[in-house]
Amino acid sequence: MGAGVIPFCVRTGKVHFLFHKTFSGRRTGFLVDFGGGGRDGETYRQTAIREFVEETDTMYLASDISRARRTPERIEAQTKVMEGLFDRTLTTYPDWWCQREPGTKIPPKDWRTYFVEVEDRDVEEINREWQSDDGTRFKKPRQLLWIDADELTAIYATAPERLWKRVRQLIGATDVIGAIVAVKEGAASGQ
Repeated sequence: MGAGVIPFCVRTGKVHFLFHKTFSGRRTGFLVDFGGGGRDGETYRQTAIREFVEETDTMYLASDISRARRTPERIEAQTKVMEGLFDRTLTTYPDWWCQREPGTKIPPKDWRTYFVEVEDRDVEEINREWQSDDGTRFKKPRQLLWIDADELTAIYATAPERLWKRVRQLIGATDVIGAIVAVKEGAASGQ
């Protein structure tokens, strides 16, 4: 079992989705969600929440990113914040998630990715923190990127190879993206 999250926000009246890129390993160069395998006893949501907090090295939700560290205490504190964001989004819009295509493996892949609204944040300051690290503060530097809904839909339609395979394999992802845009951009324009 595994789970992930693709956070989104409304920036300048348009819905944007948050992805990351890695600089080493098999996911290098792809647009990746925030996710991974579940631990014993975790639900899909708990896995997705933990993975987001860990993969952002506790910086995205931190008030002072210069003090962010991936410690058990910070992970626990941010887990509570992220739980609130999941509840706020998915209580109103419980269908804003996708399963991954099961594939041909036995047993089949058991995966869920949630789309959850977060506060807009300038990710360049976070990216600079990762770039300036000498390898003592962070485990695996990444680059965060905001992708607007039109571009993400176009990537799914014409260049899905830019997406990490589990993101590419989400069943109905463009339908969920369209539903989010209809609700959030309509609200942003006052409709």
